[in-house]
Amino acid sequence: MFSKSSGPRSKSDHVQWLQHVHQVQSQRTPEACEAAKLRIERSRIHESSMRKCKAVKGHVIRSRALAAEGLKQMAKCSAPQEQSVVQERWRSAQEFSSRMQDEAVSRAEMFRSEGEGVVQLLGNAEEREEAMMEGAARLVGADDAGEMAAVGAEGMSQEAAGGAANMADLLSQLRVEPEDAAECAAKFGLYEGYSTEVEHMRNNLVKFHGETRPTVPAAIGADMDKQIRAIDSEEAMGIADEMREWFVYHMMRQAERNNLRMASILDGFEKKLEFLASNDQAECPVCLEAFDADAGRSPETLGCCHKVCKQCWDHWTAVRSGRPFCPLCRQEDFLGVIVEAQSVAAGGSLSDSD
Repeated sequence: MFSKSSGPRSKSDHVQWLQHVHQVQSQRTPEACEAAKLRIERSRIHESSMRKCKAVKGHVIRSRALAAEGLKQMAKCSAPQEQSVVQERWRSAQEFSSRMQDEAVSRAEMFRSEGEGVVQLLGNAEEREEAMMEGAARLVGADDAGEMAAVGAEGMSQEAAGGAANMADLLSQLRVEPEDAAECAAKFGLYEGYSTEVEHMRNNLVKFHGETRPTVPAAIGADMDKQIRAIDSEEAMGIADEMREWFVYHMMRQAERNNLRMASILDGFEKKLEFLASNDQAECPVCLEAFDADAGRSPETLGCCHKVCKQCWDHWTAVRSGRPFCPLCRQEDFLGVIVEAQSVAAGGSLSDSD
C-alpha cells in the first residue's frame, strides 16, 4: 500500500506509488482488464453526457432567470425609453449565456488524447454554472445573482420554490399592449428574443436526447422518449383561441412554461446520468482502489471524461514533471512509463523517465 499522505509528495512517496501501481496492474488477468475497460468506457460516456446535460440545463435556467430579471426591471422603469436599455442588457446577457453553454458542451465532448498533449482536469461543473450565472447577472444588471438563480430554478422542485419571484406576476405587465412605441418595442423585443431562444433550447434538448439515447439502459431510454414527446404535445405548443389580452402575454407565458418543462426534463436526465456514471466506475483504474474522498482518493475527471483518483493523478503529474497524459486513453504508454520510471526513480530524478 502506498502512502496516503495528503501533504506534499516526496520522492519516496512517488517511488512507493510506482511500485504499487506496477504490482496491481501486473496481477490483473486479461479478463479482468477487459471487463474494467468496458465499465470505464460506459462511465466515461455517461460522465460526458451528464456534463453536456448540465450545460444545456444551465442555459435553460439562466434564460428563464434573465427573462424574469428583464421583466422585473421593466416593471420598475419610470420612463418608456428606459425599457429599451433593459431590453439591450437582457439581449447581451442572453447571448453570453448561449456562448457559455456552447463552451461547456465543447469541454464535455468525448475525445481521445493525441500525441504529447497535456490532459487537464475538468473543473467542478456546479462551480462553473454558478460562475456563469454570476456573469449573466452582471451583464443584465441584477442586484443579486443568487436571487436571480433561484428565480430561474423556481418550480423545478419544492426545494427550488422557496423565496423565488413569482413569474406569473412578472408576466402580468404584458397583458395590455403599451401605448408608447418605445415601451411596446422593448417588451416585444424581449418576448421575441426569449421565444426564439426557447426554440433553440428545444432543438438542443432534442439533439442531446438523440445523442444520448443509444448509450443508456432501455428503461431510462424509454422514459426519456416519453418526456421528449411531451414537449411537442398540443398542450405544450398551443395558446388560447380567445385572447382578450395582448398576444405577447400569452406567447411569453407559453414560452416560459415550455422553458420550465425543458429544465425539469434536463434535471431528471442529469440525475440519471450522474447515477450511471458513478455506479459504472467505483474504483480508480490506476491503483485499483475504491474512490474514497476521506482517504484522498476522490475521483478527478480528466478532459477526456475518464476518471482517476486524486492521489494517482497527483503522483502521475509529478512523475511526468507536470505534463501528464490520460492513463486510460494511452494505457500502453502509461504502463511503459510506469515500468521505466520505477527502474530509475531510486537512482535519479523522476523527470528522467520522461
